[in-house]
Amino acid sequence: MPHRDDRLCLMSVEELKKTVATLSPSEQNELTAFLFHLRHRGDAAYEATLAARMRDKDPARWLTPEEFEKRLDAQ
Repeated sequence: MPHRDDRLCLMSVEELKKTVATLSPSEQNELTAFLFHLRHRGDAAYEATLAARMRDKDPARWLTPEEFEKRLDAQ
């Protein structure tokens, strides 16, 4: 994987963290979704797993939003 050129970095990781800490919960959620997307883009195995889960029509295997948040927070 190519490494980023540090000379092109406009903000340090610490600056990014400080800025993110000032965002609203909604904006932080949007950023989280974006970072999640970046982490998994081009991952064929993840895409296949996600597609299979989206085709799952059995509500017994679905999570409520509350259970999803609980599991997400546990990671």
